[in-house]
Amino acid sequence: MIKSRFTPWIYLSGVVVLTLVSMAVVVQVYEFRQDFSYLQKLKQEEVDFEVKWGQLLLEQSALTQPSRLEQTAIKDLNMHAPSQDELIIVKP
Repeated sequence: MIKSRFTPWIYLSGVVVLTLVSMAVVVQVYEFRQDFSYLQKLKQEEVDFEVKWGQLLLEQSALTQPSRLEQTAIKDLNMHAPSQDELIIVKP
């Protein structure tokens, strides 16, 4: 009769190692998917911030137009362009 070199301990240790490696792979895949989902969320936030930044730039350019500033000064602050009589020239 031929005696087998492999004992049940070797099979058992192989099964244990295979189980541990399989569990490690499952954990790694789960963590990767969580990280990927977080990355996609951050990318979407970046796009949203870029859109908001563009809107703010447009608003800034609209609010700082000289005609808009002049209208606001006349309407809200009751300012006007000085006449010749109101001009005072100061010499150094």
